[in-house]
Parts: sequence; structure tokens; C-alpha cells
Amino acid sequence: MSRSLPDRLRALLPTGRRSAVELRLTDPRPEGIEQQLDALALPAGTRLTCILAGEGVRYRIVPWRDQLSRPAQRQLLAEQCFLEAYGDAARGWTVRQHATRYGAATLACAIDTAVLDQLTAQSRARRLTLVSVQPALMHSYNLARHTMSAGLHWFVSLDAVSTTLLLQSPTEPLLVKRVPLSALDLSDTLDREWFALGMEAPPCAVYVVRSDAVSLPSLQGDASPWSFVDLTPSGSASTSTPLPTAMSKVLPA
Repeated sequence: MSRSLPDRLRALLPTGRRSAVELRLTDPRPEGIEQQLDALALPAGTRLTCILAGEGVRYRIVPWRDQLSRPAQRQLLAEQCFLEAYGDAARGWTVRQHATRYGAATLACAIDTAVLDQLTAQSRARRLTLVSVQPALMHSYNLARHTMSAGLHWFVSLDAVSTTLLLQSPTEPLLVKRVPLSALDLSDTLDREWFALGMEAPPCAVYVVRSDAVSLPSLQGDASPWSFVDLTPSGSASTSTPLPTAMSKVLPA
């Protein structure tokens, strides 16, 4: 788990107005949150949005069930998915999923409720306004969605701790998985996941978004079937066909 200072801090409003700051956090420990906020020394009244990455957030695909289609039932099903995967530890997590499309699976995230409480308390103690806490994968996807094709595609979020893979069809997410960054051979990893899913479609586009502290790894060899597109703001590659459905979900402070 990273204990360094945040690898992303962006002022959203010009100097002289009530400032707004977007902060990427990869260390969800109480002492880590406190140290990072202390180091930033933000002025009172700053509007703070926290983007939680690494060990601080977990993701699951929530399958569609005709008999569990109401929002409250979908919420219980999402919570059950995390319980099945992580056991009793998940009972202390706040679980959210993006808006349901009838008949389609959804992408859900879980953040330790104690982390949300700590962020709220530490922000209040510094007289900051915590606007929202957002999972890094959904946040990055929402920012990049207008530069991705509407067809089947991979979305890969790289940060200093790990890499999160999302396979998205035109209607629903098909797979979400986090792998250690140090163990990642991206092309081989995608090959394995594609084979395990029994995918018969041709290899699709792979959109990559990196945090500022992560260098772009060697993504493909000459024989790789994947087409990689770096959508990191500092990158030069992009596409222009918009994806119509956002998957951003804000967890209220």
C-alpha cells in the first residue's frame, strides 16, 4: 500500500475564488489520510473531491436478476456480491452501483465506511468542504467516455498500487478485475482474461488511463492483437466516437 503523498492534486477554480481541489488518494489508512491532508495545507473553505484508488476501493459485477429488479433489491444483491467475494469484512463497506439498465448487469464499488467517516471528520476538522468521494475506476471512465468507441472495449486504469481492468460491452460490464501493477504484462493478461471468458469476438480496443505518477509500460509486442489507446490527459492518442452511457457514481460525503 502506498504511503507517499497523493500523486494527483488539481485545482479546479482560479485563485481568488473559493477554491476547489480534486485529490487522488491511494492510502486509505486513517493516519495516511491525516498525513496527506496535513501536507497539502489547504485553505479553509476549499471544496474537496477525493478520488479513491488502490486498496481503498473494490469492484464487482452485479448480474441481472429478473426477480430482483427493483432498486432496493438491486442494492441488496450488490451487497451480497461483495459478501460472497470478501466475507464478513464487506459488512462494514458502503456499496454503490451505477444506474440500472433493465436486463443488464451493473458495475458496483465498495469503500470501507470507516474511510468515508475518516475523510469526513478530517475535512471538517480542517474546515474543508468534502464534496464527494469517488472510486477511481468510475471517475476515470466517466472523464474518458466521450473519447471511447461505443462497441466492445477494455478500459484499463493504472495507478501506483495496482491496475484495474474493465471489459465493457455496448450494454453492460462483462468483467472487472484488479491485478498488482508489478506483476502486469498487460497484453498477456488481456489474452488470459479473454480466453477465460470464452470470447469469440475479434480483439477490441484497449483504452488506458494512468495516474500522473505512473509511466506508460510497454503494452504490446509485434504479435499482440490488441489496439492500445492512451487516454491519459498528457497522452497524445485518442478517438472521437462517444460512449453514450456514463458509469460514474459519487459516494456522498
